[in-house]
Amino acid sequence: MKRKLFTYALMLIAAGTITSCNSDKKKGLVEGTNGDMEAYENSAMNAIQQALPQIMVIPGDECLRNFDALQTQNVNGRTYLVRDYAKYLQKDDRAKRIMSTIQKEFINNNFPLDDFEQALKQLDTQEATDMADGLEKDAKTMLLTTARPDIILELSYDTSRDKKPKISMTSHNYSSNVRGEKNVSYTLNAIDAYTNKVVATITSSNIKGQSTTETIQQNLKEQLPSLMKDVQKYFSDILTKGREITVRVAVEKGCDVDLSDSSIEGDTYADWIIDYIKTHTVKGAYKMQRNTDKELYFVNCRIKMLNDDGTQYGVYDWTRDLCKNLRKNLGLKVNNKAQGLGEVFITIKGL
Repeated sequence: MKRKLFTYALMLIAAGTITSCNSDKKKGLVEGTNGDMEAYENSAMNAIQQALPQIMVIPGDECLRNFDALQTQNVNGRTYLVRDYAKYLQKDDRAKRIMSTIQKEFINNNFPLDDFEQALKQLDTQEATDMADGLEKDAKTMLLTTARPDIILELSYDTSRDKKPKISMTSHNYSSNVRGEKNVSYTLNAIDAYTNKVVATITSSNIKGQSTTETIQQNLKEQLPSLMKDVQKYFSDILTKGREITVRVAVEKGCDVDLSDSSIEGDTYADWIIDYIKTHTVKGAYKMQRNTDKELYFVNCRIKMLNDDGTQYGVYDWTRDLCKNLRKNLGLKVNNKAQGLGEVFITIKGL
């Protein structure tokens, strides 16, 4: 008991110290708590905390390709990309320094951040590239579903040296102009991790400098404030209008249920699901693309991101609620087979 009280006292002291050190900013803390855990738990959620998206910086496919870390593979007539992020980090000596510059700027502006390398360590790379599952999940999909960022910042870059054949990508012996400068180009795309839509971008071409890393770092510091504003504006719009997801409900092979059958509630299964989506999307925002006996498919469905008490509400919560209602109200046996962040995929097994 004494040890617990001592530990708790240390926590309060530490919390009080943090509050004191940041009393002039108060950007990352709920105001008025002053290290009081009970006051913190009973206070309203900080609007600043909720209005900033979770960020993760990752290398783009162009970078992976340049370092032989992107391959294509054919499975059952379909072509899949196989991304080897671990190989890329080992071969590109500039990657960590450039990505850390981006991370630092976002951290300095209080954006919550998922570290790419740390998230990568959580993955089983054998599973990420395992052909046994038909490549239904590649490394990028697994990375995003592990870290679950709101926005990914996808970085691609090259220099004049990178385009010369038979020269090591990590070697610094490459041609330059008479002043020892090279041309550097890069693109940083801010992408909604749930819809894969590009929401903001920085593109700089033919920047001249002696060091690739320092040239990109300096240019990024000049460009990032504008990109941050665009990202925050986009995410604020999501908080207001809801997060965009796709919803697919399909009948499994061998199941004797048709979506046009009448349910125990009287409506057909299809009509019941359509009505559910109407009432559980923000202002009934959705678009139906397919309506057959075996499948319903909706796009542009907008779901809320916060509960009434300010706590988080996500795609998983929305999917779980739909599955619960399908089981309870319609007596259906269902599975959640979603893999992507912004994807709801429910299969019906039977009654």
